[in-house]
Amino acid sequence: MIPPPNDSPIWVAKPDDLKHMVNDLVRYPILAVDTESNSLFAYHETVCLIQFSTGEKDYLVDPLSIPDLSLLAPIFADPDLEKVFHAAEYDLICMKRSFGFKFNNIFDTMVASRILGRPSIGLAAMIESEFGINLDKRYQRANWGKRPLTDAMLAYARLDTFYLIPLRNRLKAALQENDRWLLAGEDFCRLCQVYAPSLENGAETCWRISGSQDLTPNQAAIMQELYNYRDERARAADVPPVKVLGNKDLLEVAKTCPQTQEELYSLTNISTNQIKRHAEGLLQAVQRGLHAKPL
Repeated sequence: MIPPPNDSPIWVAKPDDLKHMVNDLVRYPILAVDTESNSLFAYHETVCLIQFSTGEKDYLVDPLSIPDLSLLAPIFADPDLEKVFHAAEYDLICMKRSFGFKFNNIFDTMVASRILGRPSIGLAAMIESEFGINLDKRYQRANWGKRPLTDAMLAYARLDTFYLIPLRNRLKAALQENDRWLLAGEDFCRLCQVYAPSLENGAETCWRISGSQDLTPNQAAIMQELYNYRDERARAADVPPVKVLGNKDLLEVAKTCPQTQEELYSLTNISTNQIKRHAEGLLQAVQRGLHAKPL
């Protein structure tokens, strides 16, 4: 069992603090990394915290206080410095989009666990299984864009990287013992080339919605107009698009093609309050889609 830390993480909120941290980080061959964003609370999600653990120190970097994080770019691009993440894809997308970072030499503990065929791939379950530690995940969906962060939130963020390096060591040994290290390495390399779609590119993002690929060409044209409507409303309210209408809501409207409010009210996924709020916009989007060129 690895005991939890009994000291405080190092808060990095000034350029000089960042410089000192980077000078320390480059001394290590392996770093644990995580990020926290406000994706549930804003239209344009922002990376609000970047955590680093070295095995000796834990750093919490505040991107909201340090506008220039370019000193971190060489760390993420360094092919000789291994960066350990859990479920890296989202973190890499956010950092690539926000800061333009390029990535090399990634180890993803979730990917490793999946390749090993383990039943639990969530970080909390893996930490409990390997080290007998219960991670409190209550702040997983917190608004990390608010300042100041509470002591409990800082402790939560710190623990997301504190155990990653020892977890990586156990998983790497298991991958090698099961002759799956080369397979894992291929997946880690693919992660480094993650594509970060532009937040402005609505048409492209639309087709990342699960189920949209099964629509007919005419339904797809309607779906695009519905997506555009939701995007406009979300941008105006500065909220995530799914807080305006869910993906399943859009798919149901695209498939059924309602043309009256009565037909809208007959749908099963969308609540009555949502229909009252969005009926006019949805029906207009359907009409635009019906008159658009099939996709």
